[in-house]
Amino acid sequence: MKKLSLYVFLSLLWCNVGFAGPTTVEAAKDHFFKNRESLDPIEGIWYDAESTMSMKGTYAIYKVGEGLYSRWIIENSVSRLSGTQDGPSSGSIRVSVSDKIFSVKSTWMRDRNDPSKDYISHGTIIMTGINMFEETHDSSKQIYIRMWGDKLVKKTAPTKPENEFTPSSGTAFFVTQKGHVITNFHVVEGCKDKSKIVYQDNEVKVKLIAKDKYLDLALLKADIENKHYIVISNKSPKKLQRIIAAGYPFGKELSDDLKFTSGIISSLKGLQDDSTRLQIDAALNYGNSGGPIVDEKTGELVAVAVAGLSKEVTESINFGIKAGSLKNFLDSNQINTSLLAKNFSFGNVDLSSILENATVYTFCN
Repeated sequence: MKKLSLYVFLSLLWCNVGFAGPTTVEAAKDHFFKNRESLDPIEGIWYDAESTMSMKGTYAIYKVGEGLYSRWIIENSVSRLSGTQDGPSSGSIRVSVSDKIFSVKSTWMRDRNDPSKDYISHGTIIMTGINMFEETHDSSKQIYIRMWGDKLVKKTAPTKPENEFTPSSGTAFFVTQKGHVITNFHVVEGCKDKSKIVYQDNEVKVKLIAKDKYLDLALLKADIENKHYIVISNKSPKKLQRIIAAGYPFGKELSDDLKFTSGIISSLKGLQDDSTRLQIDAALNYGNSGGPIVDEKTGELVAVAVAGLSKEVTESINFGIKAGSLKNFLDSNQINTSLLAKNFSFGNVDLSSILENATVYTFCN
């Protein structure tokens, strides 16, 4: 029953029992999105590509209020198995933290004639890219892939008040010797002016000086002069290239020690052929976001850790923002990466020491 609850999401507040809605993708596009010039990131037509269940479906998610969304079931196998009709059910999708994280309330009607027997569950949606989100309900997880709408998605539309503060943590790393730090934008988005890094066992305030919400990059500045930094590779990444990822998975819940994982570059594109991303098989977890992914031999940065698929759904599928995209971002903000690379030398220092000294824990609370 818990598994079935994943498919029930529309609020009775907005549902008309006798409403004859669209039953095809084209009809749904015309009904819910006609004349729309832009969409919020979660809006569009989606299908559940991979699941902990052998149940597939197609859905339209559309805005019904400020920070509030509903889902229309165009088709799914639960309807066929349970004998119910495609269309609206009970539930809601609401902005929880940012335009990447949503809370979900679902109601599965066990007995149409007895509401007291309804099963209610709460879940979370995490947007792991413009064309994918991961949904968790109880012990079940599911991956949704966008079928339509990416061309209309607003790249910078705010979905929460500008002054709202949200505690967060992740991984970051130095890219200069003048306190410039890189991480994911979603790590610091809700921190406002309260972001900090832990450098040489001290908490140091950092200032957000540049961002790119589409790439999910943020440039921070600390008032320090650090010795170690990570050089950004000028070479194009290659499949099967050996890499090492560094970070603080699950924040400091495990320990305050920097963790390393290793693997290969398995694809030069991200989801939906996203050319700004690459795919790796090295393990990444929540908290690795914003951390460096470097070449195993040279220590040069090949990507910035950004997202991965659920480990309960898929194994060893994780993503990074390509070094070339980061280089363009830094160059546009007057950080000369070519000069930094020219002045860099490993010397007799091993790679683990470089990563230990150049990678930091970032947080706000």
